[in-house]
Amino acid sequence: MFDVSFWELLIIGAIALVVVGPERLPRLVRTVGLWAGRARASFHSIRDEVEREVNAEGLRETQKALKRQARETEKTVSDAVETPASTVKSAAKEATDADRPRTGTDGEQS
Repeated sequence: MFDVSFWELLIIGAIALVVVGPERLPRLVRTVGLWAGRARASFHSIRDEVEREVNAEGLRETQKALKRQARETEKTVSDAVETPASTVKSAAKEATDADRPRTGTDGEQS
């Protein structure tokens, strides 16, 4: 992210030594280090939370797509099963009707 070389750190340290003084410099460096660590930890925490939310949203979208595909597949299978079943039922009814003897109005078979 930030590219800070050794020489840049050395110049910052020399300026801080002149401005703050040698007796308060170690405490300042420790404080700055603690704040930098907290900032880094907060940044990582926020980044991880955002990544989890993005992944959760992606999973929700995937789940919706899978459910939609499952409904379409179920409908296709249902239609494929119902068509032959209705054909078989109508053929069976026609065969049953053809096997029955027909009677006329006076009770005679035709």
